[in-house]
Amino acid sequence: MHSSAHVSGSLAFLTLSLSLGLGGCKEEKTGVTEFVDGFSRRVCDAVVECDCEYPGGTNYDHCLQQLGVGSSTLAELNEVEGLRFDGECADRQISEVGRLGCGVFMADPDAECERPCKVWIGPMEKGATCTTVNGFDNCHQGLTCDNGVCVDPCEEPDLPAIGEPCAPQFGCEESAWCNDVATPLLPVCAALPGAGEACLAAEQGYACDVDLMCDTSDLDAPVCMALPGVGEECPIGTCAADSYCDVAAAPPSCVALPGLGDLCAQGICTAPNLCEGGLCVEPRPQVCGLYSGVPEGLDPTEGGTGGDPTVGETGVDPTVGGTEGTGGFETDGGETGVGGNSCCVANDTPACEDIAVATCICEFETACCTDAWTQDCVNAVTELGCGGC
Repeated sequence: MHSSAHVSGSLAFLTLSLSLGLGGCKEEKTGVTEFVDGFSRRVCDAVVECDCEYPGGTNYDHCLQQLGVGSSTLAELNEVEGLRFDGECADRQISEVGRLGCGVFMADPDAECERPCKVWIGPMEKGATCTTVNGFDNCHQGLTCDNGVCVDPCEEPDLPAIGEPCAPQFGCEESAWCNDVATPLLPVCAALPGAGEACLAAEQGYACDVDLMCDTSDLDAPVCMALPGVGEECPIGTCAADSYCDVAAAPPSCVALPGLGDLCAQGICTAPNLCEGGLCVEPRPQVCGLYSGVPEGLDPTEGGTGGDPTVGETGVDPTVGGTEGTGGFETDGGETGVGGNSCCVANDTPACEDIAVATCICEFETACCTDAWTQDCVNAVTELGCGGC
């Protein structure tokens, strides 16, 4: 077990698959400690509100512990790797979790491009070589790492327009192609064929203008046409947006994508619904994926289930069903944790006496809390930054 694998896998939740616009990241407002606490509480409150379900159950204290330890560890690793914390964007990320609520993020294809507002940023400027560090790129704020180079994701290339000289390997602006057939020595950009016009030759991929398709049912006379809609035939298996080609029909025809509660024989539904068991269902709240639940084999009801995040400073009554401060884990002779055994000594019983260490390890090595506290678990205490032995 190595810290690099630990971060890129189980701590990937901290990168958040939310689209955060740059807007103007200024001087830091929130420190790392405040961000760890604010982010953890916002997520755990949402987990309760959204009734998130996990195989091992949920516990509010455990949620705070899991996210807090993970965030703190990630912060230490990122700082060692040379990344810098941006408090302005950290504030925005916390707010974004609140705005997301119990829904899922859906990108608007027509929205203006927004540069990323990254909580962790690196020193590499535009055009510099970049890499990924603990799930974050090391490019400067507003830039992304694309094929090993820091780029501005909203910067469009200034490609040649219709009638201008071009290079076939780089192409032309939208709705145009580099015509190296008519004038191979001095190719210029030409308009892509429109609806009703002959498609480009096979060598050019039977290309047509944007949002058109090439009907190749007659290879001697392929022609550009609009994508067929609901109720229209789909001879090449392609349909317009929000519909699909029912190849089982005779002849194959476009039908509307099934919506919530509809059957989904083709395994697809209208976004953001998912096809499960042959039926379109609502997607799981996205925030539920930011917490993994109590490790299976432990009783999530002891110490509170997180039903009332207003109880006590950490969100649940720490005296319910277990020793105070254990986060719901039973102790067996130990004063502060699970099983009464040292976290730095391998043994045949699960977990260890320090609840903070046990929670940190068992987030990533479930067997340490369900089977036995092996030597691998002991080694992980130091390797994963969960404590020291």
